[in-house]
Amino acid sequence: MRNTSPPMPAAPATAPTPAAGESFRELARSIAERDLPAFGLTLRELFQATESESTSGRQIADIVLRDPALTSRVLRAANAAHLGMAGQARVATVSRAVVVLGLNPIRSLCVSALTVEVMTAGARQAQRVQQALGRTLHAAVQARDMGLRRQLGKEAAEQLFVEALLAGIGELAFWCFGGAHAQRLDEALRAGQDEQAAQTAILGTSLQTFGRELLHAWNLDAVVRDSREVLLARRLSRATAAGDMREGAWQRPGVHEAVHDIARLLGSPETETLARLRDNAQQALELARALGAHDAAAGIPSSGGEAAPPPDAAPEPAGGQVEPDPRLQLRVLTEMGQVARSRKEVPVLLHTCLEGLHRTVGLDRCALCLLNPARNRLVARMVIGPDSNELHERLQWDWDLGFETRAGVQAPRWLGRDPAEPALLLRASGASQAFVAPFAVDGQFLGLFYADRQPSARELTQEQFDSFQSFVSLAQVIVRSLPRA
Repeated sequence: MRNTSPPMPAAPATAPTPAAGESFRELARSIAERDLPAFGLTLRELFQATESESTSGRQIADIVLRDPALTSRVLRAANAAHLGMAGQARVATVSRAVVVLGLNPIRSLCVSALTVEVMTAGARQAQRVQQALGRTLHAAVQARDMGLRRQLGKEAAEQLFVEALLAGIGELAFWCFGGAHAQRLDEALRAGQDEQAAQTAILGTSLQTFGRELLHAWNLDAVVRDSREVLLARRLSRATAAGDMREGAWQRPGVHEAVHDIARLLGSPETETLARLRDNAQQALELARALGAHDAAAGIPSSGGEAAPPPDAAPEPAGGQVEPDPRLQLRVLTEMGQVARSRKEVPVLLHTCLEGLHRTVGLDRCALCLLNPARNRLVARMVIGPDSNELHERLQWDWDLGFETRAGVQAPRWLGRDPAEPALLLRASGASQAFVAPFAVDGQFLGLFYADRQPSARELTQEQFDSFQSFVSLAQVIVRSLPRA
């Protein structure tokens, strides 16, 4: 990809000085480093995880599960009808969603959900943000479908989806965190000034170029490639969103020209192309609603009818604390029997088990510790929940045949209720109480399951201990029943 910026828009009567042109770079760097550092880091992690040949679905799930609200949005969107999951069992875990949808589609959902979560939280120019978000989600769905219709392949089509999403990130970030610059641009637009001229006068460049500078600050320059599909999709989304009402969106100025150019690209009749574009807009509307972006959905033209929210959508947890959900527990237990067909897929099964303990049993931190091949070291291999990195470092021990007795893991135990019980695991984790259970297959000890509520300082309950034992027991039964090949 070229590192040079695209041509600047036509300059207004007074061209920006070099100092003004430099200010947008400073503003972009400031937003990237001060307001959105975690957003940029998570984006990079998602791209690195999906572009690596050694990537597993568990890595993607781990990134999502660090944020309970993001997890909820991803699962709601994964179960939305636009993804073609009607007729299939609804997914209850991120682990299962990755298996069902695939790495690149789940990345598209993650970037969408992350964008909605971050860009709509406390936005200063809320109306501008929602309008831009609606256009961006609409463009992403249209660009992906164009890629599929041009037979570029599913992976390439998902890349177009993400490119269209991030092509709008500059406008979203600017309206959220642009401060005085955003206020001045809002006033200029309300006064009826030309959009491109106003952007150049205030920022020294366009919001599109500002977005590229933001992506550059996150080392994600290569994502936006100026693909024809994305450029046309963004043009269409802006044309259909122009004005105040959705009625007659497809008859607005500029829409016919955009449809004509898309039809030429796809090599299809305009009437057929228009019908497909309208269907795509409805899918974008459903995606926005599934992600919880209801205000943004108002900027997407509807083909009529209201899309009902996915049934059994998990509510976003208050304060990041997940409470027990017996109904959802049953669904996750069912999924555990579906995610693995051989012992090669056992890691997905075990990750689904931990995710179920965390998200449906309401346990803060859940870990699986496994013996190394030499069977002389027991270390945490999978950890879910807050402070997961710290817990991963803490749960490591030298192992011998007497370890199970010293640690008190010959059977499922609720450590910390009896002062006389072994405290080796509690000293390592820093928790006052915890659930532990051995992980054994074919009579051989392989490791142990661990769970606590230390980060939230909430009490463990007998009901949770019973659920913990059910999840662990089922995981071991499934592993024993799997063929080795």
